[in-house]
Order: sequence, then structure tokens, then C-alpha cells
Amino acid sequence: MPGGQVHWTLVFTAASLEHLAERNVEASDIVGAVYGQHGAARVRRSGKGTRERWFVVAPLEDGGELLTCVFRAALPRDLQAEGAFVVSSEGLPEPPGQFDSSMRLCVSARMADPDEVRNYRRWRDSKGDR
Repeated sequence: MPGGQVHWTLVFTAASLEHLAERNVEASDIVGAVYGQHGAARVRRSGKGTRERWFVVAPLEDGGELLTCVFRAALPRDLQAEGAFVVSSEGLPEPPGQFDSSMRLCVSARMADPDEVRNYRRWRDSKGDR
């Protein structure tokens, strides 16, 4: 993802929001981190096929802590799940519409651990003024 930019449509369900709430993370925190509202997002991909995951590390707020988010490709059934909604790459929440391949379901999120913080800072330093 050049410059830490992602162009995903984020998908949240009642179950994913409950999981986030257990970790004191809100959907708005995820949206801000993924869309780089407080600094560039570092995106890494792991796995293949149905086990493919995207890991996003980004600032939670200006100069604040880092958040680590885990996503998987959304499935059509995710849009039909209880409490499902999507957030467009413009950051606007909306009811689930037509499924497309840019959709990512937020699986989990937490405050970044020290290793992730060091790696993120090293990555940012390597980008210079971008």
C-alpha cells in the first residue's frame, strides 16, 4: 500500500463490534487508523486464500498510541449478519450494499505491543517526509 493508503470498504458486524468493545476499541478508532487520519497506516499481509489476513498498525490519535487491527476479506454473508454496516474509504458509515472485493471485515484490534511500535517507527523513519 503506497504511502500507507488503503482503499477498502470496512465491514463491521454486531459480533465484531462486541469483540472490539471487549478490548476498549470502537469502530471509529479502526476507521481513523486504517484511513490514516492520525498518520500513515502500515499494512502487512499474511496467509493465502481463506486464511489471508491484513495487519494494520497506525496511530490511534495524533502523537498517541498505536493501534493494531486485523482484517480478513469480507464475505457476502458478513453483509447479512446482525448489525452489519460498512464504512466507505471516505469514512462514511452506511448500511450494507452490494458486496465487492474491496471489503474487509475487522476481525480484531488492540493497542500495539512494543515490538509493533518499534517496527512501525522504523518503517516511518524509512519513509522520510512522506
